Amino acid sequence: MKKYDYIVVFDLETTGFYHDEDQIIDVGAVVLKHEGDELITLDTINMICQTEKILSDKIITLTGITQSMCEHGEEPKRVYDALRPYIHKNTLLVAYNMQFDIGFLVTLFKQYEPGFVMDSDILDLLTVYKDNADYPHKLSDALEQYGINIESPHRAFDDAYATSTLLEFMRKEGLPIESYINHIGYHHKYGLKGLTFDHVTYHKQYYKVKSLIKKINDSSTSRS
Repeated sequence: MKKYDYIVVFDLETTGFYHDEDQIIDVGAVVLKHEGDELITLDTINMICQTEKILSDKIITLTGITQSMCEHGEEPKRVYDALRPYIHKNTLLVAYNMQFDIGFLVTLFKQYEPGFVMDSDILDLLTVYKDNADYPHKLSDALEQYGINIESPHRAFDDAYATSTLLEFMRKEGLPIESYINHIGYHHKYGLKGLTFDHVTYHKQYYKVKSLIKKINDSSTSRS
């Protein structure tokens, strides 16, 4: 990963699931760069975003973001301006569940740069974690597995910061992180959803369920 100018670990909170219908309401990013063998933080981005969408009760409960917070948030153009200098061909984008976030990021960029082409390399830590840890695989499960605390789950900056810490833990553990660059695994049952890119390989990914089976067996034993 030393070849990249920037490593941008990011997370987005949105009004819903569909990048072509819903909008970003919260952006968090940690911009990293190699200095020798260490990753140092160059910049951080933490922005609530304006939206004309009405937030659902589910989104408000999940994120803690209110309609009033969005009304007083940053214009989407300012979010684009904050992110744009760090995202180019020699950037590595990192997220947990990249397939969700990347669609919203590209949609935002195309709003102000119609000819924008996503040519940054990407690294999905969810894909890494699924191959190396038993089910379940939510971000909270990965953070718990590595003993990483998070102050406000489902707030973009806290999730991005925790994901950057997870990246560092995985590197120090010796997981083959670089072999997962430009690879995204998708749920074998539900298929691939969202935007796809020519430089990324997509493949079905199956859960490791050893721990789940053990829990079921332990539960059955305790009831008998």
